[in-house]
Amino acid sequence: MRYGGFFVSVGTARVLGLLITSITFPILVRRLGVETYGLWSYVVALSAFFEVVANPGLTVYATQQIAARRHAAAEMIPDFLVLRVLSISAAIVLLLAVASFERRTEVRSLLHWYGVGVLCVGLAGSDFLLTSLELFHVRSLLTFIQQALYAGGVLLLVHSPKDIIWVPGSILGSALITNLVGWLVLWNNGFRPPMAIAPGRWRAILIPSFHYAATTMMGTIYHRTGHIVVRWFLGDYALGLYAAAVRFVDILRNFATIGFSVLMPRMALSAQSPAGLRRLLHAAVSALAAICIPLTLGALVTANLAVPWVLGASYANAVAPVRWMTPFLLAAPVASLLSGTVLYALGRHRACLASASVGALVAVSLSLILVRVFGLTGACVAFVLGELAVGVTAYLLIPRDLRDLWRNPFIAIAGFSSVLMVGAVRIVNASTSRPLLVVGAGAAVYIIAAGLLGRKVLREQFGDAK
Repeated sequence: MRYGGFFVSVGTARVLGLLITSITFPILVRRLGVETYGLWSYVVALSAFFEVVANPGLTVYATQQIAARRHAAAEMIPDFLVLRVLSISAAIVLLLAVASFERRTEVRSLLHWYGVGVLCVGLAGSDFLLTSLELFHVRSLLTFIQQALYAGGVLLLVHSPKDIIWVPGSILGSALITNLVGWLVLWNNGFRPPMAIAPGRWRAILIPSFHYAATTMMGTIYHRTGHIVVRWFLGDYALGLYAAAVRFVDILRNFATIGFSVLMPRMALSAQSPAGLRRLLHAAVSALAAICIPLTLGALVTANLAVPWVLGASYANAVAPVRWMTPFLLAAPVASLLSGTVLYALGRHRACLASASVGALVAVSLSLILVRVFGLTGACVAFVLGELAVGVTAYLLIPRDLRDLWRNPFIAIAGFSSVLMVGAVRIVNASTSRPLLVVGAGAAVYIIAAGLLGRKVLREQFGDAK
């Protein structure tokens, strides 16, 4: 019941956040236009690399340690903060040096304003502690508040491409406010890290942290390389289409990964119980199958209706990139579950690094080759295959007794129900082009079919997982 409440809390906040994003994202891309949105996405992608330098796996390591040892690990927080200050300083110097080579004034200004700002605001981040200590209700509320503040800033202040500066302003302002509130909540809940710095502990923190930093860098590479390569070879307009397509499928992907932040601490605690970990994993696979398979097929067959409706007529050329990226809706959640949740919860930082490194190698090499040959289509294929490589590698690195996860009866049930859904979509779309009616009809058919066929299987799996 307790973890059911956590799932409801996190799930509700994520769904509400996705609803806010679903409203804010179309307005933002329409008001900024294709080229300006592409430039903004380029700044975000480039800044992500410096965020890895500013946070070289320290937060990731601290999250795993505190999740496993809870308040006993609080002694590392002062050393963690000192190391963060040092790494942020180095990242700012590197960012300013790179920004000085940017020829476009607006991009250089955004790198100064957003790039430096996000590095500094990140120091006050409290989300990792709220997650580790299972304060999911507070975390969910703060997440919702941050997203609401950001959306309010965009809706009120961004009206044309000239107002681009208010986008990072809304992001940074909302993040700083909620981060500080998070620390107040931790203090009121009795979280009292000792104010003692011990440089002798830094080596023990930095060695696994650098593994996680390298993993994060590899993840940043296979997620963000496409933005940079598309801008280099295809220009700002193509970048705008690519960035909008990536963001579109990423928003959909978030529906499938709602519960991962709740699963991680429980898996960390269940690491010594193979049977318990196995039950959790099989329940998670069923949940992914129930969401990802219909989401992938649904996005594929309705992209021609949904993309122009959501993004506007100026993004009609993004329909094809979205369709090429739909396998990401299946590959990314699987990779997140196996690498970002299972391997991470087990503390296997080298395995996490290996899976991310394979993904980065595949994404970068294919991007440089395929973009030149196939244009945007090549960029989309490279993006998906990079994520797929992460999932396949992580599957080969998880414990052997967990590798039978694909022998899950609900996968077949979800696949069959999704085929029925596609048929319903085709039939309804033949008589109407209204996206809500077409999508609603397909969703209704899937829910009914999956509910009738898989109710018993889900009840057994989730009952065992408790």
